Amino acid sequence: MNMKKTILSILGLSLSISMMAQSSNSFPKANIDIEMKSSKKADGSEVVTGPFATNPMTRSAMSYTVIGNTVYDLQTNGTSQRRLINHTDGTLSATWTMDNGSSPYSNRGAGYNYKSTSAWGSFPISKVESTRNGWPALASGAVNNNEFIVSHSGSGGLTLNKRSTKGAGAWIESIIPTTIPTGYDVLWPRAVVGGGKDSTLHVIAIVRHSTTGGPAFKGLTNALVYYRSKNLGATWDIQDSILPGLDSSFFSYVSADAYSIDARGDVVAIASYNSWGDVLVFKSTNNGNSWTKTIVNDFPINKYVIDDGSDANGDGSFDTISSCDGSGSLLLDNTGGVHVFYGLTRVLDSDTTDDGTSYFPGTNGLAYWNEGFGADSTQVITGALDLDGSGQLEVVPSGGSFPSYQVGLSSMPSCGISSNNTLYLVYAAMAETHSNGVQVYRHLYVMNSYDGGATWSDPEDYTPDFEYAIYEAVYPSMAKHVDSAIHIIYMRDFEPGQSVSGDLDAAAIQDIVYLNIDTALIEQFSSIKEKVIDYNVTLFPNPASDILNVRISTQTSVNDNVTISLIDALGRTVNSFGDKLIGKSAQFSMDVSELKNGMYFLRIQSKTGLITKSFVKK
Repeated sequence: MNMKKTILSILGLSLSISMMAQSSNSFPKANIDIEMKSSKKADGSEVVTGPFATNPMTRSAMSYTVIGNTVYDLQTNGTSQRRLINHTDGTLSATWTMDNGSSPYSNRGAGYNYKSTSAWGSFPISKVESTRNGWPALASGAVNNNEFIVSHSGSGGLTLNKRSTKGAGAWIESIIPTTIPTGYDVLWPRAVVGGGKDSTLHVIAIVRHSTTGGPAFKGLTNALVYYRSKNLGATWDIQDSILPGLDSSFFSYVSADAYSIDARGDVVAIASYNSWGDVLVFKSTNNGNSWTKTIVNDFPINKYVIDDGSDANGDGSFDTISSCDGSGSLLLDNTGGVHVFYGLTRVLDSDTTDDGTSYFPGTNGLAYWNEGFGADSTQVITGALDLDGSGQLEVVPSGGSFPSYQVGLSSMPSCGISSNNTLYLVYAAMAETHSNGVQVYRHLYVMNSYDGGATWSDPEDYTPDFEYAIYEAVYPSMAKHVDSAIHIIYMRDFEPGQSVSGDLDAAAIQDIVYLNIDTALIEQFSSIKEKVIDYNVTLFPNPASDILNVRISTQTSVNDNVTISLIDALGRTVNSFGDKLIGKSAQFSMDVSELKNGMYFLRIQSKTGLITKSFVKK
């Protein structure tokens, strides 16, 4: 059975939403379907408005460490940069936008930490750059012992910091040369190392006028531009280049902060995740000399302009259109094949006088595409989960509010790959059973694929809330290189939402957390290796303090005896319950009050197969 359909049978997700993907998958709807105005304009204008104790816990199968912090909590307007490098010698480099002051965040810049073979360094107290910057993109090659951080100052060209020895030595700072006219800025960069012997630095960014509403650059309000240095930043032979297919013939603007880049040798790929345009992939097999374009998702309105309205079918009525939420991830696998992930939302432009657009944050689903699918043929592989089995996602408590990141319910994907071509995916999704009574928190979910993306495992919540029962986990960035573990950094927030954008919470220090998950743990509980029983299984409440309820149902009427095993995060069997008779449905309770706090797995096995589900004891 196709695992993408199996996910639905296991999790009992029955309600559908309107998807652009050519897939029969459906995911539960939220208990809201509100229209929200973007808090940043579609041209990418940045909105700026006015410590917790660390106690890292370590386990052999999964561990986390707080490696830094920040008050500036807008880590991206859409797609996260690749901000964690797993070097071939087992060391790690990480970066994030850091400022521990208050608005206007005059000390904003790249926070950086390095993990030697033994431990992470102390929290950084100063930024890498010499001037106010943000949006750091971290790059390093596997051949040379060097690293690069590309960021933007908000004025003129991009800031490049480089050093020849990772984790040590002084950063050498320069400005990437640009040909843009005075009055324009280069913003929101992404960077990657590629080329023969990792000799080329590739960078993409947005060019726009310094004044919102100012003159377009080469016909584009936002222009996605490409830079190339074949000697790792010494000189630049390509500057401010707009790739054919991203120019004004096809777009009036390209979504700001909604793109990514990857390279493997001479193969380079760029993805653009436009909410109001096509989702596109550009691929070069000659180190950026020439490119081919593939439409991943064909937006129904060509060359959309703000306040033109969203009448997609020409019937005189404004349409709500299924689209990309601007948060995506791109990966080149070990053979040079392209893989793309992005969150889903719906967009609307029904007011043609307000200089803005609307989106629907209650949209659920995460789309996936690879080159084997062909053009315009995404599939929806996961989403936010119905954790309490109600058939609906309760993402807004009664009388509560919605913490907005201007993305859908399941978004912020980041991906990695192992030497045997196993794909790994992490994404952030609303976890309806984790709430402070006013807002629901987002958690991190992990999936994998052993067959190049043809089938995917069930999503499992790997948010390490062993010490804190409830917190927000957002902006995950997975190191591309997966070895015996997947390596992730993310931002931990004890209040859903943001202080810089969105719902404008009070500014507070957020933790930057490094998460290490042993791939053996993922493989042990990956249902892609299992012969799945045709059961719907729901665990509630989740997390559980005293009693965990287990509900099992099936479409068949054949009685079946199952054995249920309770397994901890180290893979050890804590308890087992045998020979429970399951007909069409059954429900029973387990006393978990004596368990230590942490993540556990419930494995349900019969003669026909097995299912594994996770829950958190708090």
